[in-house]
Amino acid sequence: MSNVGLTIAGGTVATTVLVLSARTWWKGNREFKTLVPYAGGLITGSSWTLCVGGLLGAIAVQATEMTNKVGEKAVGVATGAHGPSTLAHGAMGTLTYGGACTVLIGTIVGGIALKAAGKTDKKRMLGGVLAGVTLCATAGFSALMQWVPDLYNTGGAWLTNALNGGWSL
Repeated sequence: MSNVGLTIAGGTVATTVLVLSARTWWKGNREFKTLVPYAGGLITGSSWTLCVGGLLGAIAVQATEMTNKVGEKAVGVATGAHGPSTLAHGAMGTLTYGGACTVLIGTIVGGIALKAAGKTDKKRMLGGVLAGVTLCATAGFSALMQWVPDLYNTGGAWLTNALNGGWSL
């Protein structure tokens, strides 16, 4: 992602989305399947932060800037405090070309799943995307998600190999 940083106020908004999703799951039946839409959105959103110079990367930057503005407004109105403080910036890694292709495939499949999802799952998916694109701008969360570029890069290498005729895992 570019040098856009998440402010503590923006982090408050993104963390609130994360906590509300976890709370809903915790107070429910705690079934793994109810986490899938949110987790899928989180992984998708975090992968977009790796797409520097592309449309998905631009969406990640815009979402982070919007979340910062919403957070700063909410904190100011609720508490009277002002003065955004940017959190330490982080990066998960880089994508190979095959990894980037896999991110695009995943985004398209995710869009199809979003369109087919019910109202509750749409909210979970979009909440996950928001948390992924914003929280991965921080050093702490991006360190937790460093496996994401490896996931996409490995998938891209496998896809390239498969399309070249080598169907082995």
